[in-house]
Amino acid sequence: MGPITMKLPKMHVFILLFFVAALMQSSRPAHGLSLEEAVDMALNRNPGLQEKRLNKSVAETDLSEKKASNFGRIGFVSSYGHYNMPRTLAPLTPANILSDPYAVPTTQDLFTTGVMYEVPLFTGFSQQRTVEMANMQKEMAGVALKLSEEQLIYNVKTLYVNTLALGHQLRAQQAYVKALKALLADLQHEVKLGKKARVDILKAAADLEKARAQESRINSSLTIVSATLEGLLNLSVLPDLQEVPEGPNPSKAFNTDVAIKNSGRYQYAVMEVAKNAKQVEKSKSAYYPQVTFNAFYGQNFGPNDSSNRYSGDWNSQEIWQTVVTLTWNIFDFGARESAAQKARIQKMQSEKKKQTTALELKTALVEARTKIQTAIREYKSAEAEEQMTRETETIERVRFDNGAVSVNDLLYAKARHQQAAARLISARYACLSSRFYLDYLLEKGKPS
Repeated sequence: MGPITMKLPKMHVFILLFFVAALMQSSRPAHGLSLEEAVDMALNRNPGLQEKRLNKSVAETDLSEKKASNFGRIGFVSSYGHYNMPRTLAPLTPANILSDPYAVPTTQDLFTTGVMYEVPLFTGFSQQRTVEMANMQKEMAGVALKLSEEQLIYNVKTLYVNTLALGHQLRAQQAYVKALKALLADLQHEVKLGKKARVDILKAAADLEKARAQESRINSSLTIVSATLEGLLNLSVLPDLQEVPEGPNPSKAFNTDVAIKNSGRYQYAVMEVAKNAKQVEKSKSAYYPQVTFNAFYGQNFGPNDSSNRYSGDWNSQEIWQTVVTLTWNIFDFGARESAAQKARIQKMQSEKKKQTTALELKTALVEARTKIQTAIREYKSAEAEEQMTRETETIERVRFDNGAVSVNDLLYAKARHQQAAARLISARYACLSSRFYLDYLLEKGKPS
């Protein structure tokens, strides 16, 4: 006795081949934009990420500015003053005046030009703490940039696989609509021949309209997701996407506590605690004296006034000085203590935030691993369901053609198979998305 063969209608053969081709890895060379190329494109073209890179540059520039302030500043000074009484061009000793009191240069219009250098000698360690905080801020900006890159990579990967999933679902739904159209045409022909009742046409037509509405919803979702991916890649038109070859694989084992300690999110929170601790130390500088060094070299000049023997003649006087100034704030009505208390509170807040970050990361990592395991089980279940419902639909079509079942049974079998096929597509890409989420938490999304 030879093998039993079953002749399937053309439409069912087409649907069967479509799902086999869509759900198996293809050995043919792929064309279009790959997932890796999409990630690289986003990292290079996304304007939001470019803005984050500029934030890092700002932090680096701010650090350079704070370091430069330790060396003081050199400035050009120029002034003009008109006085109601004559002034000497420079302070004079009695000996200078007695030598020729009527020839001492005096003026009512005094001009001054010179160069001044000023540098803080001691600020109660405030400047040192400022530089240390700016250095921490630069490191934090680097960590924040890496986290932004990981966030962008995760968003791109998720949208990429969602686009693929919706594309497959749309094609499967279109094939389902086409199959319902063919069934409706067959029923209309059977009704004309008097083999079927008109109510079967109404039932098939109702299912067709429902399938068309679902096709429209999937198409709308695909349009929105594609547009969002285009925005992340900074493209006007999204090219064709390559299939992702990865299958539903379990995640590799890792130590949760170690993963948390190595996480950029946790490290950022630790840096924030350290930065606020420096702010507490800086607030104490207000209790110390402030010492400043100032040096000036220049010229005072102007025309002699009318009381001078040499009225109208212009004279100049070289002026230079070096000054060390000490300023010590003894009492400020509690302003320093309020600033110090505020810094201590901010440090406490950052410590609580660090603890919260660690707890949230631990929960998210457990959730991510659980989602991967659930997605794999869901995929295997959907795969088995799709195979059984596909076979059920084939059998029900044969029975319907032989008049053994009603059109309700056939439509129900078709709908069940379509739902199972859609679930299988979603389950496969859900496995990928759950893996991408774990990579995002572990900050391993960026290609090394």
